[in-house]
Amino acid sequence: MASIRDALGESKGLSHDGRDVAITVAVCIFVATLVTGLRLWLSRRQGPLFAMPDFMTLASLLFFYSYAVGTYMILTIGRSGYPTSQTQHWRLTFTLKWIYYLRLGYATGLGLVKCGILMAICSSQAASSKATRIAIRVLMAFCASWSLMAILLELLNCRPLSYNWNLDRSDGHCINQNAAFLAVGIIDAVTNAAILLLPLPQLIRAKVTRSEKLAMASVLAMGILVVAVAAVRTVAIARADFHSINGNIKMVSIWTTVEWTVAIMVANAPILWSLLDWLAPFRSIENTQSFPASINMDTGREFDYIVVGGGTAGCVLASRLKQHDASLSILLIEAGPDASTHPLVPDGSKAAQLLGSELNWSYKTVPQNHLDERVLSNHAGKALGGSTAINSGGWMRGAKEDYDLWASLVGDPRWSYQGLLPYFRKLEHHFDSHADPEIHGFGGPIKTESVSHTGRKYPLRQPVQAAWAAVGLTYHPDINSGSPYGLVEVVENRVRGSRQMSSTAYPLDVEIMTETFVKRVLVEERHGRKIAIGVELEDEKQSQLIARQEVIVSTGAYRTPQLMMLSGIGPQEELRAHGVNVVLDLPDVGRHFVDHVSVAQWWKLRQPEKGLAIGSAAFSDPAYFRGNPVDFVALQSVPLEGLRQALTKDEPNHNPDEHPLISSQRVHTETITVYVAQNPHDPMVAVDGTHITTHVCCMLPTSRGSIKLADRDIRSAPRIDPNYCATETDRYVLREGLRRLRQALRDTPAGQEIIESETVEEKFQPLGPNTDDQTIDDLIRRRAMTLYHPTGSASMGKVVDGELRVKGIDGLRIVDASVIPTPLSTHIQACVYALAEQAADIILGISSV
Repeated sequence: MASIRDALGESKGLSHDGRDVAITVAVCIFVATLVTGLRLWLSRRQGPLFAMPDFMTLASLLFFYSYAVGTYMILTIGRSGYPTSQTQHWRLTFTLKWIYYLRLGYATGLGLVKCGILMAICSSQAASSKATRIAIRVLMAFCASWSLMAILLELLNCRPLSYNWNLDRSDGHCINQNAAFLAVGIIDAVTNAAILLLPLPQLIRAKVTRSEKLAMASVLAMGILVVAVAAVRTVAIARADFHSINGNIKMVSIWTTVEWTVAIMVANAPILWSLLDWLAPFRSIENTQSFPASINMDTGREFDYIVVGGGTAGCVLASRLKQHDASLSILLIEAGPDASTHPLVPDGSKAAQLLGSELNWSYKTVPQNHLDERVLSNHAGKALGGSTAINSGGWMRGAKEDYDLWASLVGDPRWSYQGLLPYFRKLEHHFDSHADPEIHGFGGPIKTESVSHTGRKYPLRQPVQAAWAAVGLTYHPDINSGSPYGLVEVVENRVRGSRQMSSTAYPLDVEIMTETFVKRVLVEERHGRKIAIGVELEDEKQSQLIARQEVIVSTGAYRTPQLMMLSGIGPQEELRAHGVNVVLDLPDVGRHFVDHVSVAQWWKLRQPEKGLAIGSAAFSDPAYFRGNPVDFVALQSVPLEGLRQALTKDEPNHNPDEHPLISSQRVHTETITVYVAQNPHDPMVAVDGTHITTHVCCMLPTSRGSIKLADRDIRSAPRIDPNYCATETDRYVLREGLRRLRQALRDTPAGQEIIESETVEEKFQPLGPNTDDQTIDDLIRRRAMTLYHPTGSASMGKVVDGELRVKGIDGLRIVDASVIPTPLSTHIQACVYALAEQAADIILGISSV
């Protein structure tokens, strides 16, 4: 104790070499701490705060701190740097003991850094070829072996162990230290070089922004520096005289410290991407353009978020994420083209023509068991903007009871009507500035227009309203009030009759790939949890792209379950039947599919010469073509006693009064009267202004269908089975809707003034007041068709949770109509917009409303 007090009390200070070492250690400790701190601070933008590479880097930094403490102990108490002959015996022993520890700390700490770097490379290239992944793991094992070898050499350097700090040791007790530590140094330099070279081929191929190129160049320069320092350190070790305790510490200590510091900087290299984007977020011009399918984005390219599907929800989501945080790198991948310049798209009245265009997926169902084995067309938009590029533009929120049932089913009030109402307001630019601000929004990106607001004064408006009034259906002034019961005026998302697409209404300052298929979502297991790490494209190179934070699937109710299953996530029996490796057995993927079904009728006008419908020369007012040729939809319930009987027939063991269709007021049917008619088959109806069309729709179907794989090719259409009209309840609802419509048009004076007769197929009779159920069911089987509102195939509560996270897979969400867990008695466009708006807030952890 006296010797230590004497040592601490002396004022001789550090030697010249000791000062050099002390300054180097101080600077290196500061730099290592700074970059590690920045890494931890910025990592919350890229994923979990403490991933395994972070733990390993932190552990290495702690060893580095202890190495620095030991070095300062040697320099101060041990008086390292002064001649051995001028140093007290106990100080030399003290120095030897600390040198022993420093070697152990160096081997352990640098081994942790090397393995941490390789784990980070493995994560960033987890979607690479199998050979690359094997090479990474082999090198990681080699680095761990190097660390273990260095530790063992130190432990076995002299036997017994105390001879390591015995000043009077004789030959034969210690190995050749120059040879041993030279071997350790050479292997150190070789492993550093291997770590540097491993990712180079992929980095060279990558198409990246200027900021990312700068970051890569910085990491490469640091990697080269580590290799160079390790080589210089190895030379210093080869020249060291291990018999001179104090005489050789300077260069070995300095190069050891520098190597360790730069290695920690390389381990924290992910901060460079975030830091450069944060401080100077410049982007090359090509990053704001769409990439056609012919342009390949090479494996390993990283983004914060990858949104698969540039449809209604995908565009909204990508836009809102970017608007909130401009530094986020977001990739939006769409299988269809950019349709913004397509000649038919801008005109809101061309929806029927777009259904026959290349912008339509033109899906077909399997033969429908309950519709005389008919195969039906199921349309969906194949373009950036999705179905907003081809739909009819109906803007209808639906009834609050539907959303409240949704919230009840999933146990999350955010999906109730009140929970979604702020997002309906946020996205809406309502046409009536005097409307109730508690119900409507006036500053959103989606502009709405009612029929009368556009100046469309269709000649049948008053007669149709009178016919419905005669059967007790009253006019409701606001279809988007949350209680749209009765006869309501149609509202569309149009701008003076022109179409609005999600891809143009929302700014897309993100990277976009069009005409590009995603083959599968890449999932790997880390620490016992399955994590989505990126996507693989269906291209010649099978390019694989990495998502630092999340993969978000927004490919719609048809394609989302298909992509999930081709990614190995779905019912295991379905996956195995198609030779798909099972990543996660999630039985409800592709099940619970729901779609609205409608039945069309054609009605011969009593006075077509008055210009009542499209095709008549007198139907010529330009305002008529600023939207769909329709005034109203009739939203009605059906008689509850008949509904109870139908529900009991479908579910004899359940109390029908507890069924949601009865327990609250619901919109069971929607009836649309369209001022145009065409049918190319029996009955032949030409577009000549002599007919109009009606559609009676079952809005809350109890039939459930499925989406299954047709094969393993993502370009193939999935196997679509809506299972239309499978329940007596759905058939009952349609029968009652058809009867009520017939009553309005054929039994009321106003209806009789409009309609002369119903046009039907040969050998069939028009519906009459006494037509029986069997005859109407036959009509349903002949005429039923989709209303193009598919939902439910990745239902919330079954496939995703209330935050849209896929159950059992971290880093993977679904944001599209497939998650809607219960039928909505409305056209789903407005709901999907609101869903995506709320999804963006959920993902960002904010409330923007």
